[in-house]
Amino acid sequence: MKTTLILCALACNAFAALPVLVRVTPKTLADLQARDPMIRLVKPEEGEAKVARPVNESIIKESTILHDGSHWTLVPNDAVMFLPESLKARVNVRPVGTLLPWSDFLRKNRTWLVTSEVSFDEAAGNQEIPAERTAQWAGEEKIVVAVHRQGPISVRVAKPIPALTQR
Repeated sequence: MKTTLILCALACNAFAALPVLVRVTPKTLADLQARDPMIRLVKPEEGEAKVARPVNESIIKESTILHDGSHWTLVPNDAVMFLPESLKARVNVRPVGTLLPWSDFLRKNRTWLVTSEVSFDEAAGNQEIPAERTAQWAGEEKIVVAVHRQGPISVRVAKPIPALTQR
């Protein structure tokens, strides 16, 4: 009895007519497109101002190029905190080869490149970088790049606080 009922229910669904879909005419499509504001953004209107690239601005000019002979990357200006004399040929040279993201470039060049984590206050120049850390860099023959949360960051030199004197 149950099987007859199940087979009857399945047969009713199998023989049911498919729903009739309304055809979209060109006029209906044009009306839908006219009501949708995003469709109007697809084609720029004639006489509309084009987006212009800023004059005399370039990401290359705003960055320091690090190069290993076959790959290169960009770090912000003033992100290189220590540069040994023997490695000056790897900084700010004409880039040749493949541009790599910072993390990939650092992974490939750990033998001559090292990072130093700085706080935001140290990068802004509000707090001095400890002298012990800068003395440690001189002992290594590696380029030191300032990073904040694993990304290169420019570092301003902290202005010395003038000594207060009593009058």
